[in-house]
Amino acid sequence: MATVTSEPEVQTPKIRVRGTHGTSLSRARLIEEHGFVAKPGRIGVGAYFWTAMVETDDCLDLARRLARTWATKAEKGGQYASDKEKSLAIVEVEVAFEEHDVLSLDDPEMTFRLWALIREKLASLLGLKNDQDWEGASDKINKRQGEIHGFIEAFILELEANLGRRFKVIFKSQACPKYSDPVLHYIGNHSCFAIRDTNVIGSMNITH
Repeated sequence: MATVTSEPEVQTPKIRVRGTHGTSLSRARLIEEHGFVAKPGRIGVGAYFWTAMVETDDCLDLARRLARTWATKAEKGGQYASDKEKSLAIVEVEVAFEEHDVLSLDDPEMTFRLWALIREKLASLLGLKNDQDWEGASDKINKRQGEIHGFIEAFILELEANLGRRFKVIFKSQACPKYSDPVLHYIGNHSCFAIRDTNVIGSMNITH
């Protein structure tokens, strides 16, 4: 009798990325002990990081500076006022995931669809009917940040339902915090990612 052998599974190489998250030392220690807490934001519910895609010291250094500048802004705004250890720290992670685990909101189609959805929702919420209404609506829109984050999360959840899978990591470039680097003004935004499934985190390190 002939022996039937199964074809070996083809292992898809995983995408590996490093990320930086700026916070207070107290919160960094809590993250180290208990893990990240997913929170709503501009790219859905998740833990947020600046991206270091290229394996060079310069690339990681830039991501660290962005994280520290972002945390400095939060510190000046009083976000860490009640923390025991208020000094700033950076939580660095290395993550690994497969291509189908990722959603890129920088894709032009995704960007437009998300813009159209948020615009439609805000028009209904704030009664914005024409260009003149929109021109004077900045303050009103800024006060609706929580609802906007909800619209973004709903958009992602609908995509997941339609595709029949859950995204583990979402990428979307974000405006860089001021004073992080003088050259970034000419480049524009920098890559960020949100982790929705913390199982993709392979290693974690805290720097001061």
